Amino acid sequence: MIPAFAQVASHLTGVLPALRAAVALVAAGLVWWSWPAAAQQVYRCGNAYAHAPCPQGRPVDVADPRDPAQVEQARAQTARDQQLADQLHRENAAREAAHRKALLAEAKQAQKMAAAQRRAARARERARKAAQQPATRKAVSPKALP
Repeated sequence: MIPAFAQVASHLTGVLPALRAAVALVAAGLVWWSWPAAAQQVYRCGNAYAHAPCPQGRPVDVADPRDPAQVEQARAQTARDQQLADQLHRENAAREAAHRKALLAEAKQAQKMAAAQRRAARARERARKAAQQPATRKAVSPKALP
């Protein structure tokens, strides 16, 4: 079995580049063949648009009336707008991160304050309970007296 597999593998090594070239050629042919489809007529059929004519449908001119300079100017403006949007996004993200950091610090400070208040309340409660207990005397052995 192994020699047969080796024969098939050696045969495929020569076939794969040819197969890739054939697939690329077919893909290029499909692109070339479908190029005229981009310039098809568009029809307005009521509130919808279609590539096929319809009853009471009117043809719509969908060609771009701009000259190449206008197209390039629009692309440049779009690129500037995208850069500005990206910059604003970064600024907003930085501002939100700083706000989150400040909120976290504030929450930690509030936790520390609450813990301090709980400790103070416990100390006050212990002092109150100690004050309510009757005063007791410590018994002293007569032998311990001087």
